[in-house]
Amino acid sequence: MKKIKRILFIALWTGLIIGLIITMGFVNKQQDSQLCNTLDVKVIQEDDLYFLDKLDVIQLIKDRGDSIVGQPKVTVNVAEIEKSLNSHADIANAEVYMSINGEVKVEVKQRKPVVRVINLDGDSYYIDSEGTFMPLSDKFTAKVLIVNGVISEPFSKRYKLSIADIGKDSLLNATSMLDEVYAMANYINADKFWSSQIQQIYINDDRDMEIVPIVGDQKIIFGDTTSMDGKFRKLLIFYQQGLNTTGWWEKYSTINLKFKNQIVCTKK
Repeated sequence: MKKIKRILFIALWTGLIIGLIITMGFVNKQQDSQLCNTLDVKVIQEDDLYFLDKLDVIQLIKDRGDSIVGQPKVTVNVAEIEKSLNSHADIANAEVYMSINGEVKVEVKQRKPVVRVINLDGDSYYIDSEGTFMPLSDKFTAKVLIVNGVISEPFSKRYKLSIADIGKDSLLNATSMLDEVYAMANYINADKFWSSQIQQIYINDDRDMEIVPIVGDQKIIFGDTTSMDGKFRKLLIFYQQGLNTTGWWEKYSTINLKFKNQIVCTKK
């Protein structure tokens, strides 16, 4: 009797398992034949960045031969679409996934430039918030700090590198000013007052950085990023207690911050 019960128990469970496998196979077959009914694209628009919009992303997907809508789910390679979008020059990160009801969702985050470089040959490019090099866009120009002057590095020789790579390479680090520029740009952008006061960084023949203010026509010689916070604090005190008090904004041609614990000014 026990043997018969055991056989019946095994048969019952075997039947349930077979039924489950058949059901899953049927469901999978239905899933494979289901069509993608929607392509939902979201481009995160932050900090007034408009390198890409929803239509641009849809066109990027179409350009690689993916029609998506009306295509069987099983033929949509989500991983390849995501990889393709992440290789685009204006995209910091793209995430692509498919819902169970056949909806393909795409979320794109744009790269964020912090400074625009113009070298001696007129070649121009951005450095983004991750310290990587970024080409200009035909569609949109970011309102960021500009750096020019004695900068020789072209985009074609730097686009595969990052500021961190330059810092690690003793040869590149010895000849490049871009790591200094990047540090300075991040400092200025993070400060509400200085980001509203400074529009440009100039690299002079002595490889000193000069900052170009929006108000006034003084040449402000900053030097390198050594004691950067202290130099900016000196300049702020000078603005508040010196120029604003005396009203001599137009009497100085040069303000030099390179010297420790002092500011050296040259009158016009």
